[in-house]
Amino acid sequence: MKIISIANRKGGVGKTVISANLTYELSKMGYLVLMVDLDSQCDLSKIYVQGDYEGGSIFHLLRQQCSLDNACLEVGENLYLIPGSRDIVHFDFRGSEGILLHYLRNERLEEVDFVIIDHPPALSESALAGFVASDEVVVVSDAEAFSVANLGQLLDDLAHIQKVMNRDLHILGILVNKIDHRRKLTKVMVEEVYNSFGNSVFRASVGYDSAIPTAIRKGVPVRKLAWHSRVLGQIRHLTKEVIERLGMANGNG
Repeated sequence: MKIISIANRKGGVGKTVISANLTYELSKMGYLVLMVDLDSQCDLSKIYVQGDYEGGSIFHLLRQQCSLDNACLEVGENLYLIPGSRDIVHFDFRGSEGILLHYLRNERLEEVDFVIIDHPPALSESALAGFVASDEVVVVSDAEAFSVANLGQLLDDLAHIQKVMNRDLHILGILVNKIDHRRKLTKVMVEEVYNSFGNSVFRASVGYDSAIPTAIRKGVPVRKLAWHSRVLGQIRHLTKEVIERLGMANGNG
């Protein structure tokens, strides 16, 4: 099992879209995947769970108000979700930063290939618990000036977390997301990311077109739309590169 955090301290960079679509592509490749929604906004859960949901959530699991089996909701073939909860902001992680790791390393999940954790847009207590539980981090950044300027500090924060909380934590890569190739400034900012962070940056990048808001509105991954957009191909390239960087390119499951 590989536990991967999809993270950035900044909101609006597209973490949830990447989490939702990366997990779906992995599941379609035959991997057994579990998503964990750590964001109190619960946007990842909204993509996969339509209407009011009254079952177990990450908050209920952490509070021991439901079992792991009840918290894991089957949302597709090879695909499960521990739904988010607005109440997670009220859970006191202090002194219990390893609680999520405890649940995710449960023997009942031993057949799971990937756990993908969608982080909140802040270095909050729940985010720290996510990093403690993770093997890898995919840092998602858009090509805007504030996001690019924030990357160095974020990497420093992750290095500190690695030093004092999780020595096995590894940055799998930086993904440049929501690229608009029509803007000259975007090209400049993308080049700055590659020049500053080199091989830490994924070769794959993801643009932004009508497929993204359409999929969000419909509450589905991009692949489930009636047409194959350019973004879908980019997400597939990202998925393959994630597998390649993990050294799993020759097989699955």
